[in-house]
Amino acid sequence: MTEKPLFVIRKPHTNITGDDIWRAFQQLSPPQKQQFLLLRDNASAPFATMEHAFAENSFNLATPDGLRTPRPPAHGLFLLHSRFNHSCLPNAKVPTTAAGVEDVTSVAIRDIAAGEEIAFAYEPGFECRTRAERHRALCFTCQCPVCHGRPAGERAQQLSDARRRLVRGLSYLMDGVDFDGRRQSWIIADAELKHAAESRRILISSRWVYALLKVFLLEEEGLLDDLMMQRLGPDIEVPMALFETKENVAVAKLAMAQGTWRGRLEVAFRLYGRRDARDEFLAGVLGLPRQRFGSSPLHE
Repeated sequence: MTEKPLFVIRKPHTNITGDDIWRAFQQLSPPQKQQFLLLRDNASAPFATMEHAFAENSFNLATPDGLRTPRPPAHGLFLLHSRFNHSCLPNAKVPTTAAGVEDVTSVAIRDIAAGEEIAFAYEPGFECRTRAERHRALCFTCQCPVCHGRPAGERAQQLSDARRRLVRGLSYLMDGVDFDGRRQSWIIADAELKHAAESRRILISSRWVYALLKVFLLEEEGLLDDLMMQRLGPDIEVPMALFETKENVAVAKLAMAQGTWRGRLEVAFRLYGRRDARDEFLAGVLGLPRQRFGSSPLHE
């Protein structure tokens, strides 16, 4: 489903004021003004302020996936998409739009049964946040299956939290920053490994295993879909293309020939910490001392 915004305000969310919203409101036609005034707070009472109405019914049009490619700040108010509920285990997504495009489009990421509610994640990066972290970001208690623990109860929630926290750690090891682009002091407990990640000194083989493990965990969590694979694909394809040592190339090819992500991961673990002839080349490209590249015992 594709929808055009009722109006767009080109400011950071924290800088949008009631005056900004009032000026945008005054530019609307009478029928559009009526549509705005029909918005309800959780389908019950009218919103107390225009700021609250805009905050609850707007989408960030500036930053795709919450990471890497910032754009000029812009937020649009969408009458239809704002009515979809949130889920930490969504069956739909709102993919990143191209620069300059203000329409929002939602797509199904799996088969949706007749009568099943359509829901997507309200915040980017939820695949690497625990239940408590997600609820703090949402400012409400989510009742989706993964948060409510149905049908397996508290143990399932703890397992979900462990998977998502591990996904966050793996992403940090691969990117050298957290999902919001910042460096964190607590995500990686081992100081030497953390420094290696932040200085881009992780061996190619280890980086590749991290990528496969991340995909496997997301699949176990029920979050692996075509859009997610488009995002994660380069993390798997680029290291494979970089392998130069024949034994490493052979193991990588054998791993990817397996029919499941679990099977690929099990074979790929043979490469974890194994050096490749291309490691020294990358050390030179990054301008790092060759003898320090991947020198941690954790990488041997």
